[in-house]
Amino acid sequence: MTLREEIRTANMWRLMAKLTPVAVLGMSINSINTFVDALFIGQFLGEKALAAVSLAFPLSFLANSFAAMLGVGGASLLSIAIGAKDEDTQRKIFGSTVVLSVIVSALLMLLGWIFAPAMIAGIGGKGEVLELGTTYYRVLVLGAFFQIFAVALNMLVRAEGKIAAAMVMAIISTVLNMILNPIFIGYLDMGIAGAAYATIISMFLFSLMSVWYFVTNRTSYKVDLSYFKLEEKLVRPILTIGISAMMMQVMFVVQQVVVFKLVAIYGDDWDIAFMGACYRCLILMLVPGFGFASAMQPVSGINFGAKDYTRVKEAFWKFSIGSTLLTSILLLLFELFPVFILQLMLPNASFTPDDIFNFRIMLSPGFMFSLFFMGIILFQSIGEAKVAGIVMILREIVFFIPIVIVLPLWFGITGIYATPVIQNIFLILIVIYLIWKKFKSWDKEVREEV
Repeated sequence: MTLREEIRTANMWRLMAKLTPVAVLGMSINSINTFVDALFIGQFLGEKALAAVSLAFPLSFLANSFAAMLGVGGASLLSIAIGAKDEDTQRKIFGSTVVLSVIVSALLMLLGWIFAPAMIAGIGGKGEVLELGTTYYRVLVLGAFFQIFAVALNMLVRAEGKIAAAMVMAIISTVLNMILNPIFIGYLDMGIAGAAYATIISMFLFSLMSVWYFVTNRTSYKVDLSYFKLEEKLVRPILTIGISAMMMQVMFVVQQVVVFKLVAIYGDDWDIAFMGACYRCLILMLVPGFGFASAMQPVSGINFGAKDYTRVKEAFWKFSIGSTLLTSILLLLFELFPVFILQLMLPNASFTPDDIFNFRIMLSPGFMFSLFFMGIILFQSIGEAKVAGIVMILREIVFFIPIVIVLPLWFGITGIYATPVIQNIFLILIVIYLIWKKFKSWDKEVREEV
């Protein structure tokens, strides 16, 4: 049985059990990586360095946003092409992704280097924190091409259903980063720049492994390795579909900028460092949502390309159930042992009851994120980028920003931590409605065909 046939016909629980563990593991390694970066910076360089990296953290997601745009756009187009047996698109998708990666990374590297000081200062960086944050981000942005290129190609590997191969490459590169961090920061005394250099080297290796995968013909479809053009019939859907994924990352950057700016207004360097630690814990906790969504993407895309809507719906609900259960378990652990987890990044800190309360309330809506991620990936995988983009705008611009500005006026810095609770209650209701509406339209289409 070919991989396409397995995705089209295998028992959905068994398919989820096969695809998801590796996807979750790969996503876990990536999230653990950001956690470990903060851990070593906090341990070796102290509170101000952690505050500086925390301010640069949202800017680092700009590279992620471009990678997501190209990767998700290309992956969705590829999955649908595999399901529809569109061999021309399958052959050309690799070359188009490579050319687009070169263009967008060159733009990001230039602008990131020039405007790094202004961006860090705009978020709330001052004095030593501003200087350290600028140093870190300028080094990091020099490796933007490898990050965008590697992640985009890796998503193409996942799109054909080869989750294991994609995640092995991600795991190897991330483990290398985790090894290099203490060497560069501690042993070689490279300071905060050492963390950025470790990331660049690991993403360079990631890029080499991704190129090797395609050059050695390990794909389940034919790839034209001589085709490197920007063909409109490929570029337009890649960008159209991918823009929603980019929007998700960009909106996260906007959220982070607003949050850290408000933290700088209502608090001090300690509060910036503490918020940075909380965000890394939140990302680590949301691993199952990312992992299950990543595993579901080729299943949804390939079956949608084959017009098997019933199977797409089955995949969505079963993957959502598994993701929600695992995320809830992690949420419980974080809520029960907050001091132990936070002290890994802030070893010399004494946490007040307010700090612990803020940490717990910020993470509390975590169990709702799984269904949100699944909904976004579902719409991206079937090519309906506009819906996913609208949801992201609603999430950040309509719900998050007004609430996070107003609540601190009454509750101080605690209002910033409480904002995700209110935001996600509104958001999850909207996502459920949009999914219900889409499934109803598919049911109607099937009845009319009969």
